[in-house]
Amino acid sequence: MTRPRQFAAVKAGGALDVRALDTPSASDGVARLIRGLIFSAELSPGDWLPPSRELAERLGISQLTLRVGLKSLETSGYLVTSRGAHGGTRVRDIETLSRIWVSWMEAKADEVRDMWEFREIAESHVAMFAAQRRTEPELAAIEAALTSAAADSHTAVLRWNVSFHDALAVAAHSSHLARAVVSVRQELFLPAGLLLREHPADELRAAHAEVYAAVRDREPARAMECMRGHIEGTREMVARALDELRGGGATRP
Repeated sequence: MTRPRQFAAVKAGGALDVRALDTPSASDGVARLIRGLIFSAELSPGDWLPPSRELAERLGISQLTLRVGLKSLETSGYLVTSRGAHGGTRVRDIETLSRIWVSWMEAKADEVRDMWEFREIAESHVAMFAAQRRTEPELAAIEAALTSAAADSHTAVLRWNVSFHDALAVAAHSSHLARAVVSVRQELFLPAGLLLREHPADELRAAHAEVYAAVRDREPARAMECMRGHIEGTREMVARALDELRGGGATRP
């Protein structure tokens, strides 16, 4: 039996630089982290997680803590575990993830509104600081993220989108702000399979190009405003998708 690719960031090392999570609520932290990786397409539908020993070592936690966190995600429907020689734990299919996403967004409607407000403030300031502080190599990295070909795969487009925002965060030279942006972004993204239908790659590229131009020209106020517009557009996209998935009659999250 041929498995889909494993979680590349964990398998390769380095891309997932996570501090030890072994605290009294470590299993909740594990569940939150992996759920965020699913929402942001670092883990895609059908992906297999690495063996538990390897994954626990990467996260700096005990295997028992990992098992508790994974069991929580399995109970919630994000993951499924099969037994036997070819068994393991993998991410559920896109239809299941979409249903779970709708339930999660509805259950946390008030928190979601707060997160959108925070994301708009945080990411617009990232763009502002990037326009003020970016170096030439950092500008080149932002441009490379902007112009890189986005494949037709839903997951590839989502990763391409994330790479642009990550390059901006590096150029902003604010590690705390960058971590906050990543955290809230993982909670709010659509399941990967809905991205292209709701937010075509050309539309994303155009929004990114406006931000890039302001950063290139060292215009902080314009960079900030362009990013605000981009986040508002993303918020509208999420609202449309949520409305469609739950059959209409939705209020904006």
